[in-house]
Amino acid sequence: MKRRKFFRNAGSALGGVAAYGLTSSTGEARAAPGPPAEMDRYRFKLGMFLPELQLPFDQALATAKEIGVESVWFHKLHEEAEIARLSDAEADRMAERVQRQGLEIFLLSAGSTFKHIHLTDLKKDQLTEHEGFRSHLAELVRCMEIANRIGVGAVGSFTFAWPGEYKAGKPTWPMRWLTRGGYIADVDMEKLVAAFTLVAEAAEKHDVDVAFSMMPWNYTNTTGNFRRVVEAVGSSRLKVMWGPADNYNSGEWDVATAGFNNIRPYLHGLHLKDLHVMDGLNLKFEYRALGDGDVDYPEVLRRLQDHRSDAVLSLATHFIPPGGTRIDAMRINYQRLGEMIRKVQAGVRSSGEGGKA
Repeated sequence: MKRRKFFRNAGSALGGVAAYGLTSSTGEARAAPGPPAEMDRYRFKLGMFLPELQLPFDQALATAKEIGVESVWFHKLHEEAEIARLSDAEADRMAERVQRQGLEIFLLSAGSTFKHIHLTDLKKDQLTEHEGFRSHLAELVRCMEIANRIGVGAVGSFTFAWPGEYKAGKPTWPMRWLTRGGYIADVDMEKLVAAFTLVAEAAEKHDVDVAFSMMPWNYTNTTGNFRRVVEAVGSSRLKVMWGPADNYNSGEWDVATAGFNNIRPYLHGLHLKDLHVMDGLNLKFEYRALGDGDVDYPEVLRRLQDHRSDAVLSLATHFIPPGGTRIDAMRINYQRLGEMIRKVQAGVRSSGEGGKA
């Protein structure tokens, strides 16, 4: 099959939220007050992390389209198979199913690659002798092959766990909170560079980018740590699925300002969820609807608009409203995001911006 048969123009037509209005889940155009003239051609791009819906694949795609997004990303076909396990023919059918719904794939993930592997378990010069690393790298490379085949420009990956994170009760968490994400020792940075150099070389071979996820439990937990790692590797193939809520939860309280400056050159998309930190030192927090948490999303949106970013705003949830469902949560976040976008486009600043306690 010729490359990019399905999504050869992926990213070029993802105008989910236009500069002058937001398309609702019912298909009605909702007008926004007129923005400054210089922004009249800017479009926010809306996507969704499909597994949040916990629906069979085709039903999830139809629901995403009905809610109002125009692109999706995922790591498996719910109740079917993970991406890295698909044959070429199955990958082609997957792409056709997405295309039939009028959607595009802006990111493919191989699953939880490297997420639960503790960096302390790896030896810099013997990475591929570690069974978990070798297996995860193979899955990521297979995901690259599929992405290249169907015309998706980027794949997703995680970035290794801090010492004892999944084995010994997160012993480095207090240090990481108090130091705004933790300090990456030279010995650890050498391992990260060695590992992600292999990843970057594979990405170059398959002509795709790799967008790292940001989790408080992994080494790219903050924009500062992410940038240190990718600059040390030195490959233009390494990008980011920016998670402002995860950064905030890791102690990076200025994520919407200084954090944006760190991350801007590497943006592929944003993983949008919100949370409120009650006691950061003791890792007490709760997920909330967009706008009800601590992240200053209006400022994030303003900066994306000011810099005319191509990043996709990918909706997530991580919360369920009282008496509601995951789908209800996604609709709430879609509505909240639309409200924020219209205010940003209109130049309106709310008194409660900057996060809510």
